[in-house]
Amino acid sequence: MEFFKNWVVQIVNIAILAVILEILIPSSSLKKYAKVAIGLVIMAVILNPILGFLKTAPSIEAQVFKSDYLLKNSAFEGLSEKAKEQTKILIAKEYKNRLSQQIREKLESLYNLKGVEVEIFMVEDLDKKEFGKINSLILHVKGERNFNKEEVKKLISAFYNVPLKNITIKEE
Repeated sequence: MEFFKNWVVQIVNIAILAVILEILIPSSSLKKYAKVAIGLVIMAVILNPILGFLKTAPSIEAQVFKSDYLLKNSAFEGLSEKAKEQTKILIAKEYKNRLSQQIREKLESLYNLKGVEVEIFMVEDLDKKEFGKINSLILHVKGERNFNKEEVKKLISAFYNVPLKNITIKEE
């Protein structure tokens, strides 16, 4: 608003100066040229702020592009965070699956137990120092009855560092 006020005051001052100059110049052939010069000065005063605004227009455009970039960048960062979380979940899931497969293969090779289902309860947060630590596990053994449960528990306890009381074997 201050800019607009200053612009109007400047136009009024130039107009008053132009009237005074017109009065002071005697009526001669120079008066025509003086009026043209005064008219050009008044036009320059009127157009100067508009031209100044047009010169700053690219910076406005730059601001628009900058804000657009920042918005897209923040959206990308949000997607990046979601992708990181999904990756952490997938890593924990894959680790759990491979651990389960390793236990099944170990039981099959050492005790000839086939069709064992393994439920693992472990620390799944990748950010924690204890990630991958098995808290407890349940073995679902189907059909086989000729194996020593305590021996299997001791093997798993020793190999995976799981307390014996946290290992459960269910025969189905």
